[in-house]
Amino acid sequence: MSINTNLKGRLRNTTLHRNQGLMPLFEAVVNSIYAIAEESTDPGYGKIAIEIIRAPQTKLDLENGKPRRGAPPQEPIVGFQITDNGVGFNDQNMVSFETLDSDYKAKQGCRGVGRLLWLKAFEAVNVSSNFKDEKGEVKSRSFTFTAAHGIGNLAIKDLPLSSAVGSCIDLSGFEKAYREASPKTAATIANTLFEHCLWYFVRDGGAPTMKIRDGLEVIDLEDVYKDYMQSSSTKEAITIKGKDFELTHLSRLLKYPAAKSTPQWLDALSA
Repeated sequence: MSINTNLKGRLRNTTLHRNQGLMPLFEAVVNSIYAIAEESTDPGYGKIAIEIIRAPQTKLDLENGKPRRGAPPQEPIVGFQITDNGVGFNDQNMVSFETLDSDYKAKQGCRGVGRLLWLKAFEAVNVSSNFKDEKGEVKSRSFTFTAAHGIGNLAIKDLPLSSAVGSCIDLSGFEKAYREASPKTAATIANTLFEHCLWYFVRDGGAPTMKIRDGLEVIDLEDVYKDYMQSSSTKEAITIKGKDFELTHLSRLLKYPAAKSTPQWLDALSA
């Protein structure tokens, strides 16, 4: 006998603390990492672009009729756009997305709840994806995801065979309570995202190329990784039963409160 699921009720029973407003972004990025791994085993293939979306610039903030001194304040973050060249929302991945608590990727430690976190901190999610079907034909699939209507505006189209696969996830309408408790700058967001995904950087094969764009500012997480390894790692040579080993010790950083939750690089949990 099947059991119906109420999305609003499921969201009500899903916890996301105010200081964990970036968790939906982290989950989307980890989804992209898995999608890339599903598409190609080439370590140099994967690319993930994260764009910070800010509110439109308002008029100059004047004080006594004169512009305030110093750098102008940054506009509030209203969303994020995550683009990857992974396998895309093929039929299997779409069925998994439609199934709450899906065990489709349970072997990788995935809990199937990441998309619920999207709707805890954001008003809506827009998904656009290119994928290959079972016949090898390329198609596009797009839809919206909201708390009120679930999955809507679903559209599937045929594309030329030369079309590239991949997905674009648009997290829009960053809820004020989460936005105000989250990091505000690209540099801080890059550091916290790196800490969350550290395991993927230190594993064999490394992580896909990840770049964060905030207007004209672009941060490559590979540079963050290099800085981290230089400042927070030490090496030790040991010998066990006549065999030599080199250990790399990493000091985990805890600059952002959300990192106090179970770290990504320890249990590799994701949506």
